[in-house]
Amino acid sequence: MQVELEDVRCYYELLGTGSPLLMIPGLGSTTATWDCISADLADSFTLIMPELRGVNRSIAKRQPHRISHLVSDLIELLDYLQVDRAHVLGLSLGGVIAQRLAIDHPSRVDRLVLVSSGHRFSPYTVQMMTLLGQALRHFPREQYERLIELLGMSPQYLDANPTAIEDKIRRKQHNGATRRAIARQLRCVAADGVGSGAYDISAPTLILSGALDSIIPSCYAEAMAREIPNSQLEIISPCGHNPLVEKPQLVLPKIKKFLGGALMQKNQDEFQLPIEELV
Repeated sequence: MQVELEDVRCYYELLGTGSPLLMIPGLGSTTATWDCISADLADSFTLIMPELRGVNRSIAKRQPHRISHLVSDLIELLDYLQVDRAHVLGLSLGGVIAQRLAIDHPSRVDRLVLVSSGHRFSPYTVQMMTLLGQALRHFPREQYERLIELLGMSPQYLDANPTAIEDKIRRKQHNGATRRAIARQLRCVAADGVGSGAYDISAPTLILSGALDSIIPSCYAEAMAREIPNSQLEIISPCGHNPLVEKPQLVLPKIKKFLGGALMQKNQDEFQLPIEELV
């Protein structure tokens, strides 16, 4: 489905019934990033799965320059869907966006789940961003994707799934972001990250991180947990940058328990799609 927002013709998918759960994908990712968990989560939640401005089927009218621009798109989408308040799950870059949303619009966030994300720049994360940016610029696209996947997977997962990288590269050839769109997202993060203002997240927060994550190591998840009141930290081992793919059997129960699943009957009963979405 697509909706005309101020700065983007936004593509999004809706799935399931229950309390609304906004799912924000990572760098250059599409709605396909949720394929490994969406069916399970849809048993308990109404999943709102957008593609970010300029990525794949979300056509930018103006290019984003800051994380706050991407947050504005998501708030507009929630307004269009008549969702006053939702759970929010963000993966990697999506976690950065989710934090900015929770800081700027606290009344719109019920519970927050941050997966494989960080909140402050450090010499390590700056060097990692620089490496990814240079690889994107100079490597053939297939080799860039191979680097991303290799950095993101734990050795144990790749050894047990030796075709995993090839499978992901093949899928991205048919359904992925352009090189230019990925570069713009990297520039948005470099411009302000979570932001230079007060780091004040009031929503109850679950922080998930892979113990073997090379892209955003788990020490940064631990730092977030120290600064977010009412937060819970789970380090998943052995696991790389995407616990949702590598350890869904461990991660999904934690997410569902934290968000309340089908037990949150009040929100489930209240949430209704706009009439035009049912036609």
